[in-house]
Amino acid sequence: MNKPYIICLSFGTWRNELWFSAPDNEFAERNWQNAVDMLPEVSEKCTNPNQFMSAAVEHFEEYGFTRIQR
Repeated sequence: MNKPYIICLSFGTWRNELWFSAPDNEFAERNWQNAVDMLPEVSEKCTNPNQFMSAAVEHFEEYGFTRIQR
């Protein structure tokens, strides 16, 4: 069974909540935490909020999470 994984992104004054879906298991939980921990490195490469949002979505997808729209 899948569960939602939610993160609130911020870049300067911009804020946005993103939802992802992945299995509800220990492996996915570890992957989620690793992806969250590595997110600052993703933001360092970005120059604006749109670029950061796209890079963050790609980053979480690389860790096995599927973006869901809310």
